[in-house]
Amino acid sequence: MSDFWKDEPSIEAKLQQVRSLILTSIEQSNYFIRDLLFDRVTKGGKMIRPALVIIGSQLGKKESEDEALRVASVLEMIHMASLIHDDIIDGAKTRRGIATINSKVGPKQAVLAGDYLLARAMTLVKGKKGDLESTAITNSFSRLCESELEQDADVGNFLISSSTYFRRIGGKTASLFALSAYAGAAVCSAEKYQQNLLHRIGYCLGIAFQIKDDILDYTGDAQKLGKAIGQDVHVGIPTYPLIAALKIEANNNFDKRPLYELVKNIKPLSKRESKKVVELTISLGGVEKAEEIAQKYIDRAFIDIEKLGNKEVQELLISLFTKLSLRHI
Repeated sequence: MSDFWKDEPSIEAKLQQVRSLILTSIEQSNYFIRDLLFDRVTKGGKMIRPALVIIGSQLGKKESEDEALRVASVLEMIHMASLIHDDIIDGAKTRRGIATINSKVGPKQAVLAGDYLLARAMTLVKGKKGDLESTAITNSFSRLCESELEQDADVGNFLISSSTYFRRIGGKTASLFALSAYAGAAVCSAEKYQQNLLHRIGYCLGIAFQIKDDILDYTGDAQKLGKAIGQDVHVGIPTYPLIAALKIEANNNFDKRPLYELVKNIKPLSKRESKKVVELTISLGGVEKAEEIAQKYIDRAFIDIEKLGNKEVQELLISLFTKLSLRHI
């Protein structure tokens, strides 16, 4: 397990319980699927989404903690399944230094493994169709899929607007963060105003997290990331640093616009072209602008965090935001 939560042993202990619940769920499968998914579960990442559920649950009734852990498991399984599918689409061989499932068994079986994980997640969802929990989870997952489909259908088009970018990451990343923060408080019957605040806090965290992740594609350590720098550019995915750099280039009224010339056509970029796009994006100030926007979302969340009325929860959320604002991998 990642050492991301080593300074918060109570959260880390509950995240271990979440992992155990997920492992118990997939243990019912045959040995092939179980072995295929084992590394994904035991060697996963920061588990931010289930951690948000757990943190939010501390605002409510302690007797509902088991329910919070169940919901946390569902949301983490949905996230894990989406990563398996992302790796297939991207043709990724590793994720954070761990071999992807598609690199082990090929895309066909990897798709089925991701689908199986989703199916197992749905078996843990309580309530009939139309109930709050099932509706919230299915709506969030629908938004995630819609955003991923839109992005995939538009691969190679780098000239998208900022509003299109934020709509996409709102669906594919921030919606699940928002649901995670809200769900823990809701399932444990926290005050309604606290539930609403946590939904906004989670959404802001999701936006900031995705922008930070996009920045790493320009400035990160390829070895630690487990993928080449400029990979998003190379596969045709426009992210905020590039969008910002293109706007800066246009507003400066340069005689020549080399960045625009590189990306104006909807076509795959060579590795050499991708490297040049990364260099120009950095030199034009696209990364700095992206950092600035991410910080605005963090600052907005801090305002809401101060209104929660629970010092322990506030400190946990501030610590989480601070760690993510300093992330390099």
